[in-house]
Amino acid sequence: MLALPAALLLVAPASRISAQDVTTDTTGGVTVSGVVFDSLAGKPLADALVQVVARGENPRAWSATSDANGAFEIAGIPHGLFLAGFLHPTLDSLGLGVSPRTLDVTTDAAIHLDLAVPSAPTIRKLLCGEARLADSTGLMLGFIRDADTGAPLGGARAVVIWSELVVDKGIHTNRREIPVRTNADGWYALCGVPTDGPITARAELEKDASGYIEVTVPANGVLHRDFGIPRGAAAVAVSDSGASDAAAAGIPLRHGSARLSGVVRNAQGQPLGGAQLMVWGSDITASTRDDGTFMLSDLPAGTQTLEARYVGYAPKRVAVDLASNATRTVTVTLDERADVLDQVTVYGKATRRRGDIHGFLQRRQSGVGRFYTRADIDKMHPFEFTDIMRRVPGIKLVPTSYFDYTILSSRSAGMSNGGCQPSIYIDGARLIDDTALNGLLRPDAIAGMEVYSGPSETPPQYSYGDCGSILIWTGPDAGSTKE
Repeated sequence: MLALPAALLLVAPASRISAQDVTTDTTGGVTVSGVVFDSLAGKPLADALVQVVARGENPRAWSATSDANGAFEIAGIPHGLFLAGFLHPTLDSLGLGVSPRTLDVTTDAAIHLDLAVPSAPTIRKLLCGEARLADSTGLMLGFIRDADTGAPLGGARAVVIWSELVVDKGIHTNRREIPVRTNADGWYALCGVPTDGPITARAELEKDASGYIEVTVPANGVLHRDFGIPRGAAAVAVSDSGASDAAAAGIPLRHGSARLSGVVRNAQGQPLGGAQLMVWGSDITASTRDDGTFMLSDLPAGTQTLEARYVGYAPKRVAVDLASNATRTVTVTLDERADVLDQVTVYGKATRRRGDIHGFLQRRQSGVGRFYTRADIDKMHPFEFTDIMRRVPGIKLVPTSYFDYTILSSRSAGMSNGGCQPSIYIDGARLIDDTALNGLLRPDAIAGMEVYSGPSETPPQYSYGDCGSILIWTGPDAGSTKE
């Protein structure tokens, strides 16, 4: 368990001052002014309670609240020795505090005093050690609480999870994770978190857990993320819906009594009717009305992920904190995809190509299987690889816990082994773990794709099992390559 270091403990005397101890006498004395700055957000901190407290057994306090520019001014401070500090919900949410500054007032000259939320390097150094400052990893911290009561959950685990690509006898991914337990106050700090892209995170306590969410920790930075875990009667149960594709694939579904309403808009604020919505880990889906609004019911409590999709826009994943028998609201803004650059034709002498492009062209002429060229893929306007697979007849996508999908073929109907998963090959190497395809393949990197529904259709060298195969070739455009 990682304990909060004393250097960041909140010991500002303001927490020990009662209302009657705070003086309103500002006549005479010295004026103390300055700015409160949020070093993590890189902007002034408004609404911070700044207090100057006299040292001694019966302290008096002078206070002021910072304005929109973070500025404050406290008048009437007599000569003497004081402690100065500030309180703000930002510090509370991080589980951090700022040690008070000593203020020795010996003259009548005005005093300028700047206060700040600790910077990311300062926090990382104190929590993770100075050695971490030399790498590009980040720090994630926050609280884990009961999703319904808000009570802190000591001994819970925060876990970040990511996959690393390994190529040996085939292509597969190694699952990596960093766990850490909370202290008695439900506070955690995870050091050494990868920062080269989105990763997955969740919170766990005994058999209960939040949903999985996607987080991106800034390089050399700090990310604040709280989690809610459903407990007791609010803990979600495994769905027994045998008709569900996810249930058929052995993926547990979670339900509950939480509700989520909201609206989906574009970057210009216009509502998007017909946007598709789903909550990860459940089979609850919906579409927005013409005014962009939606309502999802029977959801599991706790921190979950809402995914929104709309044609022409990048999918958006938003972490939401849900509670049993309560309705939470959220606004989802979909940003338009970047304009696609005009096609550029490059003339030159071909060198060694990735993948068996010649074989692709020969097999396409045979008429067996389904073939997709670079031009076919471009017409789909895919944002992720799985957007391509959604358009392939006979293929079903079952969401997994890691923002990706298991691919099932239509041969899974009536099977008792939890579904039929076709073998996937990338440039001739069989993919051993097919749940991280969106992380492995960009649509613009695919030159061509072949889909075979069964072993009788599949070329012998790419036949593995009874569920058919999907062959993916990267490199030049397979539709226009001349041998």
